[in-house]
Amino acid sequence: MKRTYQKLTRPGEGLDKLLGELEREIMEIMWDRGQGSVRDVLETLNASRPEAQRLAYTTVMTVMARLAEKGLLRRARVGKAHAYEAAESREAFLARASQEIARQLVEDFGEVAIAGFLNVLERVAPERLAQLRRRGQSRGEP
Repeated sequence: MKRTYQKLTRPGEGLDKLLGELEREIMEIMWDRGQGSVRDVLETLNASRPEAQRLAYTTVMTVMARLAEKGLLRRARVGKAHAYEAAESREAFLARASQEIARQLVEDFGEVAIAGFLNVLERVAPERLAQLRRRGQSRGEP
C-alpha cells in the first residue's frame, strides 16, 4: 500500500502535495461554491483557460466521480446528472490529511517520528505554539 506521506515529495505546497492539479482546481471550486454540477465546474475551469487548453466534459466528470469515490465530494442523482458538494471544508480536509500522515509516520517510524515532530516544534515561534494550543483546547483536546 502506498503511504499518504509519500505524496509529500510532490513539488508545491499544501494541497498541491495532496491532490493532483485538476483535483485541486475542482476542489477549490467546490469549497468556494459549496455545491455544483459537472457542467458548472467545467464552465468555471474553462473560463480561465485558453481555447486550446479547454477541458472536456467527460474529463471533469471522471475526476469529480473519482473525488466522490475518495470521499472528498458527495454526489446525488438529479435527473440524468449528478449534483456534487464538498464532503468537508478545506480546513477539515487538511486537518484530516495531516493527521493521517502523522499517524502513518508514527506507525512506520515510532519514536523516531515523534522525536522528529518535537524537534520541529522546538523551532516554532512561541506565539504560534500558544495559538495552536488554544485551537486544540477549543476542540477539547488536551
